Amino acid sequence: MRKPTKPLKRLQHYIGKWSSLSGEEKLIFLKAAVCLVLVKIGLTVLPFGTFKEVFHWFCKTNSSREISAKRIELTVWAVDTAANLLPMDLLCLPRALATKYLLRKVPALTLEIGIEVNPAKQFEAHAWVERNGSIIIGNWPESVLYKRIWVWK
Repeated sequence: MRKPTKPLKRLQHYIGKWSSLSGEEKLIFLKAAVCLVLVKIGLTVLPFGTFKEVFHWFCKTNSSREISAKRIELTVWAVDTAANLLPMDLLCLPRALATKYLLRKVPALTLEIGIEVNPAKQFEAHAWVERNGSIIIGNWPESVLYKRIWVWK
């Protein structure tokens, strides 16, 4: 019998992981994947001002509620994992936007955009989501410094 190839091993790993997820975890993962694809399409086809208005309209909610730290971690895991598995570039901004949307009812959640403070490098921007001042998605190494230029509440 032949040894499984690397892609086959990866597929077996993901199938095993999927099988171990609860129904709620699978649903959160699927929501994250769909949200990422829709955000990517929106960012690609719409002018940013229009995208911002549409996204704001979708995120608008009259209610807020506390969600458990475990549920927030699960949502962040789902967004990151789906972004890594989908066959498109889903860097920090789509991930932050998807997280912001999926957790839109959580109070004190902000989407932050900053630029790297390093004159030796070219311009580099980064997006992340914070809850009460703590980053929940979009962390970066301590050796890098970003200056916040925009906060999207």
